[in-house]
Amino acid sequence: MAEGGVDSMLVLAEEILGYAEEEFRRALETKDILLYRNAADKAFLALVIAVNGFIVSRAGLTPRSHSDRRRFLRELGREDLRAIYSDLMRTLHDEAFYEGVYDPEEVKYAIKKVRDVIDEIKKAVSRRAH
Repeated sequence: MAEGGVDSMLVLAEEILGYAEEEFRRALETKDILLYRNAADKAFLALVIAVNGFIVSRAGLTPRSHSDRRRFLRELGREDLRAIYSDLMRTLHDEAFYEGVYDPEEVKYAIKKVRDVIDEIKKAVSRRAH
């Protein structure tokens, strides 16, 4: 996939994360657990798209599953990113979304980490393009 495709993936990841942040804020204000769960899963989706963009930029392949993502990240020598991905998947996708675990501080932290990962991936992709 061309760099433009990767760039558009990262823009999409940021847009989705923006929606997640707004929904999370509203969920806390209204104490709406469904909104809370959806916000957490949107944040995770943003992470998935960003990580996919990173993998596409390095390997030219789009992962089709969580295990594909973790395997590609390990093969690319990014065990650090693989560990963060796994941790955020557990917090946002498994616990908050599927299990309904209500832990706003943990989800707030996870959403911030997703933002950090997206920023890191954008820098890595930009460095590689130049």
